[in-house]
Amino acid sequence: MKLLITLFLLVNILYAKKDFYYSFIDSSGTQISEQRKQSISDGFDILQNARNLARDDKIDEAYTQAKDFKEKNKVKVLISDTMILYAELSLKKQSKRLILDASKELETAINSSLINNDDLAKAYMVLVELKLEINKIDDAKYFAQIIIDNFDNEITKTYGKIALAKVYKYQKDYSKAIKYLYEILTVAKDKVVATLVADELFDVYILDGQFDKANELISQVLKTNIEFYANDSYLANKKINKLINAGMPEHASEILKELLNKTTKEDVIEDFKYKLANTYMLMYDKTNFYLEKAKELYKDIINDFPQGIYAKNSKMYLDEILMRQGFLTPSVVAAKYQDSEAMQQKALLQELMNDKKDKKFELILKTEKVYKKIANEIVKRFGYESINHIFDEVNIELIKDYLAQGKCFELNNILKTSRKETLEKLIEDESVKYNFFECLVEAPYERAYLQIKDTFNKTRDANIYLYLERMAFSLDLKDEALDFSAKVEMVNDTKVLAKEFLYRYQILKSKANDIDMEKFFSYTQLNPDFIKVNESNPIIIDFYHDYYFFLLKNQNQTLANEILKKLYDKQKEVKAFVYSPFVELELSKLAKDKNDEQKSIDYLLESLSNPRKIKANDEVKIYYDILNLYDKLGNKQKKDEYILKCKEVKDSVDSLYKKMCDEM
Repeated sequence: MKLLITLFLLVNILYAKKDFYYSFIDSSGTQISEQRKQSISDGFDILQNARNLARDDKIDEAYTQAKDFKEKNKVKVLISDTMILYAELSLKKQSKRLILDASKELETAINSSLINNDDLAKAYMVLVELKLEINKIDDAKYFAQIIIDNFDNEITKTYGKIALAKVYKYQKDYSKAIKYLYEILTVAKDKVVATLVADELFDVYILDGQFDKANELISQVLKTNIEFYANDSYLANKKINKLINAGMPEHASEILKELLNKTTKEDVIEDFKYKLANTYMLMYDKTNFYLEKAKELYKDIINDFPQGIYAKNSKMYLDEILMRQGFLTPSVVAAKYQDSEAMQQKALLQELMNDKKDKKFELILKTEKVYKKIANEIVKRFGYESINHIFDEVNIELIKDYLAQGKCFELNNILKTSRKETLEKLIEDESVKYNFFECLVEAPYERAYLQIKDTFNKTRDANIYLYLERMAFSLDLKDEALDFSAKVEMVNDTKVLAKEFLYRYQILKSKANDIDMEKFFSYTQLNPDFIKVNESNPIIIDFYHDYYFFLLKNQNQTLANEILKKLYDKQKEVKAFVYSPFVELELSKLAKDKNDEQKSIDYLLESLSNPRKIKANDEVKIYYDILNLYDKLGNKQKKDEYILKCKEVKDSVDSLYKKMCDEM
């Protein structure tokens, strides 16, 4: 921010000076002649006109007028105002040579007492700005301190403090500048002063990367004193550019709308409408809302200012909007603006957006290299941070299509070119998140696993750790699977721990470490509800079997018997007799111990009817047990039937039970 102070401080006394100098007497008390009065009056008018030109952002014209007057002026009483105004405009011209010359001239004028006492504070403020622009930091700090120490007026002292904060800003000591300005702002009672401080503080916040605070601050300024910008086109345009560069075009549009409300000058109206239309284009939110606003403004410029400096560009941007709204094809626009590289890229990007809308994802990915050449500023104009963000969406939509069709193997090809950001965005969608991970478990692919692992290694989502655990185990990366199991436990989400229960069991079982299995079954006893949660998982069959033996080993016969019955029921339910006839034989023994001979017989008969092949020696033993149970029940007919069956078994080797049957 250059010379904001000078736009307000002491400006209102300009005409008061004018009246004093040409209406009454000179400094010696002599009546001023009419010719002298006219020279002074004309001089003040020239200076004021230059100021007005500057406020209309016509800096070149203002500078030329002030420079010419400075060189021709012979009226001593006008030197002070002329030197200060010339220095201000040299700053606004942003020429190092002009600023250096103006700095020397103004400092000399101050030291030579050519600057009026009433103008001294203002002159020092301008000098601070000049010194900063030519990197004379110590000088700038010195003159800022002079304002603070040598002037009694509190508002003037405040301007000195603002000048000192500018020095800190220039030195990139942002925290000090912020602290200094914030302290001034909290006690400022004058609306103009508060706005000046807030405006400067906004700039420092932006430089320090505190965009949220900057956004909040400028919002308050525009609500309370938008006239600060609306009354000065130069200030307004500078702030508009800063807001746009800071990614806050919505605030820039507020200033532009206020400027349009206040001005009646035709050339200025055209300029503001054009800038507002361009700002609306930057505010594009992937709807037609801002495009329509910009469209109307471009139409106004074309209709109201057909010979204006913005008519040609307005027609081009209007075609851009019509293309983006589907009224013109990209090929037509590209052909019409062959000499405009920007329009060629916009047409290319619109072609991409059309293909994306038509779900031609695979086609887009094949021509990805062509689209990667589109400039980032063009991509942002279409509502995206970068071209990569568009391809993230393309990849996500294609992944969703594959998931919907169950194409898990094809998914791996997409992941080869997907960014971390793509995956992070994908799992934000709860509707596909878990289908995506299930697909990766179903069709494990090491590169995809490593990519997922790298992307989500520091997540706090226990479900993602569980999927990584399952993926690692599918790829036979057992140690990594156990690491993720530990992370699931670390997050301590009971629901996820319950889901993870049997997967952890599988991993530990595959490692065949007895101590680890002992620890796992101890963990099971602490979390009995986890068993119930997993009753529908087929893996539960193996778990029941191993847990049964653990319980027997630890002499927990009652619970062991319950688990054995659950194993029997689950095998029957899913018709997977993995552990038959062992299960039925064990249950038969339990029934026999309870003197329930018929139940014991039923289990034995069931063991013979399941589809698993029974070894000859086991078959003989079962028949032998059955016939003895029937004997105990006094059923001689059934006993004889199973004696015969026992004798008919072939391939029995060294079986004591076969010998006993044969001897009956």
